[in-house]
Amino acid sequence: MGKQKAWAAAIASGIIAFLTSLLTAFQGQDVGFDSITMSQWITAVLAFVVAFAGTGGLTHQVANNPSVEAPAGQ
Repeated sequence: MGKQKAWAAAIASGIIAFLTSLLTAFQGQDVGFDSITMSQWITAVLAFVVAFAGTGGLTHQVANNPSVEAPAGQ
């Protein structure tokens, strides 16, 4: 379960970071994919990589909470 949780968190975080970087690049009067510079593409890709690697590793290290069981006799 821990690996699936880490992969899901890493992919979601990477996509969010990538799209947020692109959204920032789309600010201004002339917007479109042709208006994004190479450095903005590189920034978006680096944001994905950092979020993907960092979140996946950190999530994998956090153990799942054990289920709570009611004491016997209740």
